[in-house]
This record gives sequence, C-alpha cells and structure tokens, in this order.
Amino acid sequence: MTRRTLLLLLTLPCGVFAEESEQEIDKTLEESSELHMREELGVNPITTPSIKDLLTQLELFRPIPLALLASANHEASFSNRVQTALHFGSLVADGFLYSLAERPQAVQAVGRALLRQSRALGVGDRLAKRSKSLFELSDKGDWAGMRQELVRTQTDVEDSMMDLRDEELAHMVSLGGWLRGFQVGATSTAESFTPAKAAELMRVEVVDYFLERLSTLHPRLLKTEMISTLVSEIQAIRTHIISVGERTLTASDVEKLRDLANQAEATATSRVDAEGRFVRE
Repeated sequence: MTRRTLLLLLTLPCGVFAEESEQEIDKTLEESSELHMREELGVNPITTPSIKDLLTQLELFRPIPLALLASANHEASFSNRVQTALHFGSLVADGFLYSLAERPQAVQAVGRALLRQSRALGVGDRLAKRSKSLFELSDKGDWAGMRQELVRTQTDVEDSMMDLRDEELAHMVSLGGWLRGFQVGATSTAESFTPAKAAELMRVEVVDYFLERLSTLHPRLLKTEMISTLVSEIQAIRTHIISVGERTLTASDVEKLRDLANQAEATATSRVDAEGRFVRE
C-alpha cells in the first residue's frame, strides 16, 4: 500500500467501511493508485494541460481554416510509434475542428483514421466503440456530442498508454494534438486577426510543459534527427513568444508563429528511417 493510499484511508469518515460496499472501496483504492501512478510519470492536474481545455480553446479560432485541414494526409502511417502517437493527437484535433465547422463526412473520415492509428498503437479494441459512437453522433448532427467523444477518445488512448506504463507515448499523443491546434490557431489568426485570438497563442506555459515532456524521452530518441529538430522548432516558438514580452502580438508576429508551427508540424509528419533520420527524396 502506498503512503498516498494510506493517507486516503485515514481521512475517510468513521464508519465508512460499514457504509460502503467492498466494490466501492476497491474502486476508491484503484483511483488512488491510478492518481499516484500518473503523478510518478509526470502527469497530474496541476502540471498537465487538460486535453479538454486545449481542444475547447480551439473554438476561439473560427472560421476554421478548412484548406489547412484538407491539406493534411489523414491516411498517413508511420513506421515508429512516436510519430504514430503524434499523428493520433493531430487527428483528434482535426476531428474536433471539423466538428466545429460541421463537416460530418470529414469527421467520419477522421474517425476511421483514428481507429487505424489506435490499432497501430496497440489499443484498437478500446477505441472501436468510440469510433462507432462518433459515426452515430455524426449521423445525428450532434456536434457537441462529437467533440465530447473526441476528448474521451484521446483520454482513452492516453490512459491506455499509462496502463502500459508507456508515458512517453501518452505525452506524444498530447503533444501532437497541441501542435496541430497551435498550427491551426496561428493560421486562423493570420487569416482573420483579432486580439483575442492572438492572446491565446501566447500561452508559453503550455509550450514549456511540452518541451519538458520532450526532455524526458529516452536519450537515444532525443538524439535522432527528427526529435532533435522537432525540439528545436518548438523552442523557436517559445523564443518568439517570449520575445514579444508584454506587448500585444502583431499580425507579423502571428505570421511568424504560423510559419514556425508549420515547420514543426511538417517535421512531426516527415518520413524517417529506422534511425530517425529524414528520408530525403
């Protein structure tokens, strides 16, 4: 029994064991153990940006730049699990954005792609029901329901990675979703600038979080050309945000952030060999 679990039991009100069923107690202990494990792996509500919050903030970036979404290769597959996880997170963001734009066929296409990627990550069985639900909600035109289901889809995959104690992949799923969302947000702001949109791009604490998560990757992965380049490009995003200081982002600043995000997204989806080197044709 962990110290956290012991403290939890000691804080339960007197007589709770007589009032609660054994099943309820087991559930409480399981939830406490899950929380403890996630904190050990660097995932907790204080330091971790909520995927629900990150996706919900995309609602600010209307009108959605549909041309950017359409240019993405949702059918892409990768020979390594890191890029597969990044791509999965990006697909969730695209599905969320398509639901905001009320494009049911596009949402269903993303749902099929998510199922394929979840199988590549080894969690396909867990996502099968989610995909079916997405199709049903799409047929009904339940856009809010679809967005909620997409949040649950990403959470399910991250939880599956945690169950496998594969926290590196869980963080890459989150990173892929954030990076795609940032790219779309910067593009939307560049195309139709508003101070509110520009301010949302200034969340340096989120950039810092993902840079910290990248720094925990295995040293061998960090040294690969793809990962080291991705880290440098996300650091460049941070540097530009910091350089703005207290002033308001200008249209030129936003265009710079859009270009940096485009570079980072291109790196995340580039073809690489078994050693993580870019395949140059």
